[in-house]
Amino acid sequence: MINSMAAVVYTAPEEMTYVPEYRSTQQDRDDDVLLRIESVGICGSDMHAYHGKDPRRKPGLILGHEFCGEIVEGQKRGQIVTGNPLITCGICDYCLQGRDNLCSDRGMIGMNRQGAFAQYMTIPKRCLIEAPKDMDPNHIALTEPAATVIHAVNIAVEESYLPIQECQVLIIGAGAIGLLTALLLKSYGVKMQVLETNLARHPCVKEHVGINPTNPLTESIHDNSFDVVIDCVGSEKTSSLSFDAVKTGGVIVNVGLQSWTSSINIRKLTLEEIKLIGCYTYSMEDFKSALKTIERGEFGNLSWIKELPLSDANLAFRQLHDDRMSSAKVILKPHL
Repeated sequence: MINSMAAVVYTAPEEMTYVPEYRSTQQDRDDDVLLRIESVGICGSDMHAYHGKDPRRKPGLILGHEFCGEIVEGQKRGQIVTGNPLITCGICDYCLQGRDNLCSDRGMIGMNRQGAFAQYMTIPKRCLIEAPKDMDPNHIALTEPAATVIHAVNIAVEESYLPIQECQVLIIGAGAIGLLTALLLKSYGVKMQVLETNLARHPCVKEHVGINPTNPLTESIHDNSFDVVIDCVGSEKTSSLSFDAVKTGGVIVNVGLQSWTSSINIRKLTLEEIKLIGCYTYSMEDFKSALKTIERGEFGNLSWIKELPLSDANLAFRQLHDDRMSSAKVILKPHL
C-alpha cells in the first residue's frame, strides 16, 4: 500500500486543498484493489460538495469518482481499468433484480470513502471494469457520466410513445451529462434542442453536436413542443420549464439534482398524462455498455475535454463555479 501521495482534499465550502504528501487513515478491506489514478473527472456532484450543499460529503474527504486507473498490486497488475463508484451489497432485492443502482445498502467512492482526486485509490475488486490498454485514459474516465446518459436515454426510449428517432427532444443543460446526451442522440439521428445558460459552452455544442444552443434566460422556449424532455440540471426553474415544454402525453426524464426540493405541475402531470421519471446513476450493465459506446466512437471524438494537473484542482473548481469554464468536462491528471 502507498504510505504517502499527492491528493486534493475538500477542506471547506469553496475550498479544495492540494496536499503533496497526503497520508490516508482509511481502513481498506481485504477485497480492495490499489489503483494508480491516470485521469479523474470533476462531476456536478463534486461541485455540490464544493458549494457545501451536500451533507453526505463532509470536509476532509477526497472527492472524485470518474476515473481511469492502473492496477498496481495483486492479480492483473498493469491492467487498465475504470470502475463503478457505487459499492453495492449484491444480495438485496434491487441488486438481485439487476437494479443495483437502487441497492438498499450502497456506498460510494468519493462520498463515504476516499475518492480519486489523488495519485492512488483503493476500490473493491468487484467494482472494476477492464478497459483496452490502447484507449485514451481521459476517454475511459468518461465512462461514469456516459453510463448515466445511457441509463437516461434508455428510459426515454422505453417510456416514449413514439420511437426516439421521431421525437422532438429537449435537453436542459450542456454540462458533461447534457452534452453527452446530445451527442448520443445525435448518433441516433434525433431532432433536439439544447438549453444552456453558460454562453462559454455554446461554441462547444455548436461544433460537436451541430446545433445552436438556446439561452433560456434571453430566449423563449415554445410550450407544449417536445415529446421528451431530459433535465440534466434539476433545479426548481428547470423543473418548471420541463413541464411547460413537454407535450401532452410526453415524457420528462429528470437526471440532475441541483436543487433538493422542487415544485411539480400536478395538474398537467395528471390531466395530460405526463410521465415524470427519476433517473439515478446507472446499473453495472449500463456502465459496461457506456465503455463500449465510448470505444466505438458513438459520443464523437471527445476533443472538448479540458485536461489539467491535479495541483490545479482549486483553480478548475473556481472556474466552474464562476461559469468561466468553456469545457463541459475537466479531467485532472494526478501524475503530471
